[in-house]
Amino acid sequence: MSGQRSDELLGMGSRITRRDFFNGAMVASGAALVAGCGGGQGAAADGPWTPSGSSWTGYGGVGDYAWSNGNTQAVVDAAHGIRDRLYPDPATKPIDEDFDLVIVGGGFSGMTAAYEFSKRAGEGVTCLLLDNHPVVGGEAKQNEFDVDGHRLVAPQGSNGAIVPHDNYVRGSFGEGTYDIFTDYYREFGLPTKYDLEPLGGGAEKYELTDYHFGPMAPAWEKAYATGYHFPGTGWVANPTTDGFAKTPWPASAQKQLDDFVADRRDVLSGVANPEAWLDTLTYYQLLDKLGYGTEVRNYINPGIAVGNYGVCGSGISAFAAHRLRLPGTTIKDKVISSSDIGLVSFPGGNTAFMRIMLQRMIPGAIRTQEQGPLAPVGGTIDPAKLDRAGNKIRIRSGSTAIDVRHPGDPAKADHAIVSYVRDGKVRRVRARAVVMASGGWVNRNIVSDMPEGHRKAYGEFQYGPVMVANVALRNWRFFDKLGFTNTRWFDALGWQTSIRRNVDMGGAQAFTPDSPTVLTFYIPFLHPDLPGPQQGPAARARLFATSYADFERQLREQLTAGFAAAGFDAKRDIAGIILNRWGHAYVAPQPGFYFGRDGAPPPSDVIRKPHGRIVFAHSELLGEMAMAHAMHEAYRAAGQIMDML
Repeated sequence: MSGQRSDELLGMGSRITRRDFFNGAMVASGAALVAGCGGGQGAAADGPWTPSGSSWTGYGGVGDYAWSNGNTQAVVDAAHGIRDRLYPDPATKPIDEDFDLVIVGGGFSGMTAAYEFSKRAGEGVTCLLLDNHPVVGGEAKQNEFDVDGHRLVAPQGSNGAIVPHDNYVRGSFGEGTYDIFTDYYREFGLPTKYDLEPLGGGAEKYELTDYHFGPMAPAWEKAYATGYHFPGTGWVANPTTDGFAKTPWPASAQKQLDDFVADRRDVLSGVANPEAWLDTLTYYQLLDKLGYGTEVRNYINPGIAVGNYGVCGSGISAFAAHRLRLPGTTIKDKVISSSDIGLVSFPGGNTAFMRIMLQRMIPGAIRTQEQGPLAPVGGTIDPAKLDRAGNKIRIRSGSTAIDVRHPGDPAKADHAIVSYVRDGKVRRVRARAVVMASGGWVNRNIVSDMPEGHRKAYGEFQYGPVMVANVALRNWRFFDKLGFTNTRWFDALGWQTSIRRNVDMGGAQAFTPDSPTVLTFYIPFLHPDLPGPQQGPAARARLFATSYADFERQLREQLTAGFAAAGFDAKRDIAGIILNRWGHAYVAPQPGFYFGRDGAPPPSDVIRKPHGRIVFAHSELLGEMAMAHAMHEAYRAAGQIMDML
């Protein structure tokens, strides 16, 4: 390297003080390290960690979500204050405000409950939504980069939705769990098809995905020009097309992997009630019955973890794998899709739907220059409109709920009290009804008078983390030179990424290998040797214990190792890196989660029952953290609270 330091070649420079997270608690390490300038030349002049100023949160990009990239240090500090009992007893504080409804949590569950309240409740009633993040949206937020005058947008988390075509029949997809989403889709007047940005400069020869998760699926991967990167071997082109023959795996493993990708092996034929049977064993146990070994487990584990569950196949029910349509779980003659739907993945993921809902609920909440149903997607949030006196719905960000309870016997109470922390101060609000739209890991810690049945049911919920890293590039010529647009890694932090073709939101220029783009990495933290319930906590410890600089370094080194020979230069070609850490990204359903065990009902059935004036609504009750499922559960909860009001 001609004497030049490797961190300089990677585009890493300014020195910071590292603050690590270990086992979920922040500790000052006291060590200085060479840290990267997350924004590259796109960072603001006041330092690489703009605007957060946190060396753990890192660079936040530009636009509405610059302060809110995943679980930031401020958000995690506030949440851990609950666990560590750092806040004063809220009972000593007076009641500050009264509302008819308080909603805790601003993801799709909370926003759907608020949206339904805005439509169903009469005049003069009020709702307060408390969200612990700087910007409402849960995981439905986006990262934005300014790269040499080009605005690039990528998802922080929630991503991918169905598009109901004109002849779509309600209920024909998702066994009814998508009905509220498709109702909203039509209510919002959204298109039934989307054009993609035009291609040029040689990009026309590729099949480019417009959906992040598509190339991850074993059955879909061969549609894309794919390279696998192995330590000591380098790139192997299109391995699924020749039965993995050129990979370094032994012949027996190649045969197993080929059978697995083609879904050739079956143990479900002849099984009575196969869905319930699948929920009695883990996916690993099913793979054992199918005769698949370690290589197949290792091959599919990252996809399981980022696809919806956050852990390995030993940590989920085989029925959960069936919900992901994984090999070996296909039930003969079961119709699980519809020919009358398509898929859409907006540049910022499902942030588009969140913003449309926000604008309809609070007119003027998003300043727009365009007209039409998609106008809020490209607008700018006006924070002053969100928590304005006189609004039917008020949204208060940066507000962490710490205690929810009834003043006496829940069965006789006519209100509940919600205590929360904002700007370091404990505040209390009285409500005739409360929707707990925050995650179960939060609910079980802050609903102080939760009945034992609910508490025991919540004990059945396990969670896994994921990190979404968005890497802004000035071009993708090095992909083109190698002939790949979809890559998978077996020796690096980011296991998979693809060159993505975006929806044309109007006037898009031709997308070429010289165009700037964003690589989105959905990154798991796998612990296959641990028992299922221990995998999520161990993964979160790794996620929290690593600084932004360390993750940034790993990504830069990964891309350099894979693409330097094709002309990639990290310092020149990377314009910015944003990390979005989600400590409880996914529920990890164990066997028995869906159908119950030992004659007991599924835990979700228990939690759906109101507790006095408090109802619970979050997508994990359906066993998958997904936008449509959040809407489904919140719609049910909205009906329950309207009965109270």
